[in-house]
Amino acid sequence: MTQPAAPQLFPGHPVPTSAARRRFRALARSAPWLSTSLRISFQVPQPFEDPARGLKGRLEMIIRQREAVAVYNPDGEIIYQREHFTADRGPSFVASASSSSWALPVALTSPVFTGDRLVHRRPEIAGFGDLLPLDFLSTVLDPFEVAGAEPASLDLAFDHPTYIHELAESTFAGRKVLAAVLSAGYSYRACLSDFALVPAGTRTLLMLDLETGICVHRRVLDAGSHEPEVNIQVLSRNEYYIDSLFTAPTPTLTDVRAPIPWELRGESGTA
Repeated sequence: MTQPAAPQLFPGHPVPTSAARRRFRALARSAPWLSTSLRISFQVPQPFEDPARGLKGRLEMIIRQREAVAVYNPDGEIIYQREHFTADRGPSFVASASSSSWALPVALTSPVFTGDRLVHRRPEIAGFGDLLPLDFLSTVLDPFEVAGAEPASLDLAFDHPTYIHELAESTFAGRKVLAAVLSAGYSYRACLSDFALVPAGTRTLLMLDLETGICVHRRVLDAGSHEPEVNIQVLSRNEYYIDSLFTAPTPTLTDVRAPIPWELRGESGTA
């Protein structure tokens, strides 16, 4: 029995051409090379909350490439800091290193670019590792899993990780995005075992920020789905952040930010 097609999310837009699909996939591969730093705001989806560490509700995060991150709560207090630029490279690091830890950092690799400076084919690069406070962020900040590291042979749709049903340029949180309705193909492999950008058997809306390549919105379109919605707001990019924003302050004898209060004694002979 023939099943009716799902209603269009972007009525009036043409069926995506091969060139349009290639552009979306190239943008999905490009995030590591489009920004040196990002400042974002996001609402932690309920399944990924970690209240014990304060990782719940709306948070703001600054990230410098893949080497340093700091997270702030709505009161502007730092609730998470981590950096890799001061990581130990002594004998203990060599003994415990894995093959992925030896992958080159993004700045030292040269992908193959398209004519509009997006990534056509990307090399193997080091991931975020244990840098980020919540695992799902690694996928939305580098959504290449929906496109693969390189184009499929002859650009055939069934060889790609995902099938693109619709494509449209739009806006999200005041920024230009490239929106797509996707479904997972047989070769789709999520980077995380507990979070896939495009869950199997679903039609999913993804919005990629045109300037940064990160996934700023993910919503499963199937009625009754319990997959959490993801929303990321890009506040700024390519700002300069000093190292001390990502490292805990070194204890000193006197912390001038919190001066010791002095109590004045009464004069001698007085009650």
